[in-house]
Amino acid sequence: METAIIVIWSATLVIALALTLWILKLVELIVRTEQDILNLAKTTLTAAQGIERNTALISKLEATKGVAGKLLAAAAAIESGSASIGNKLRSVGRTLTGRRP
Repeated sequence: METAIIVIWSATLVIALALTLWILKLVELIVRTEQDILNLAKTTLTAAQGIERNTALISKLEATKGVAGKLLAAAAAIESGSASIGNKLRSVGRTLTGRRP
């Protein structure tokens, strides 16, 4: 009878040891996964802060619309004036070359 108790107790002890090792392996996997999640969260936070900095200026672009419109109008006026000057210079050039013998 004593032998049977020792055999059952030993078998139970071996099973408990195997289960404990299996649970420790699961805990190790959970801890590694948590560390990976923490590292990814840090990376995501850095990226989110960069996105926030880059998009903060978008609201200020509304103010540049008026300035851009004025610049475009000024550029169109300069182009028109340049074309007019170019036409006049070509006319003067034709006049000067027409008077030469």
